Amino acid sequence: MKLADRILELRKQKGISQEALADILGVSRQAISKWESEQSTPELDKIVLMSDFFEVSTDYLLKGIEPASEDNGKSRRIGNALSLLSPWMAWIGLITSCAFWYEYQNAFAIMDGFIWMIGSVVVIYVSKLNRVIDQKAVCRYWMISIPAISAFVLSVLYNYLSLRALAPYPLLHTNRYSLLVIYLLLLISVIIAVEIAMYKRIKKQNKSLAR
Repeated sequence: MKLADRILELRKQKGISQEALADILGVSRQAISKWESEQSTPELDKIVLMSDFFEVSTDYLLKGIEPASEDNGKSRRIGNALSLLSPWMAWIGLITSCAFWYEYQNAFAIMDGFIWMIGSVVVIYVSKLNRVIDQKAVCRYWMISIPAISAFVLSVLYNYLSLRALAPYPLLHTNRYSLLVIYLLLLISVIIAVEIAMYKRIKKQNKSLAR
C-alpha cells in the first residue's frame, strides 16, 4: 500500500470528505485529490498534521510499517457490539416499564424506563467519544431507538396532562380523546422527522466517502 492509498483509507475510516480534510490541513480540496491519486505528495508538515489527526505515526503514513494493533481490533469489536446493544436497551426500557406498570402501577415502572433509555444514550455517546464507533453508528442508534424513546416520553406527558398520572403507555380510560389524538400525531411526527434526518445524514456521509 502506498502513501496515497493510506491517506485515502484513513480519510474513509475517519468518515470525512476531501473538503473537510483540506480545511483541517489548510490546503485545497484539489491538493487532497492529487495526494490520493499520486499526482503529488504532501509536504512534511502536512504529514505531521495528518498523523496527529488520524492518530497514526508518521512512519505508518510514509512507510506503512505500523500495523493495526490487537487493541484497536478489540476496540472495534467492542464498538460494534455496543452499537448493536445500545438501541435495544431503549426498547428493553419501554417493554419492562410497561410490564412493571401493568403489574404494579407505581413509580418504579417510570424509573425503570428512564434508567434503561438514559443508559442506552450514555453507552452510544461514550462509545463515540472513545472512537470505537463512528457517526453512522450513532445515526443507526437513533433510527432504531427513537420509536421506543419517543413513545415512552410522550406517553408520560400524555398521562400527566390528561390524568395527572405517570404511565409508560397511554391510559385510555379518559374522555379527553383530543389529547390522545395529539399524542399520536406527535409520536408519528417525531418518529418520521428523526428517521428522515438520520437517513439523510447517513446518505450524505456515504456520498462524502465515495468522493
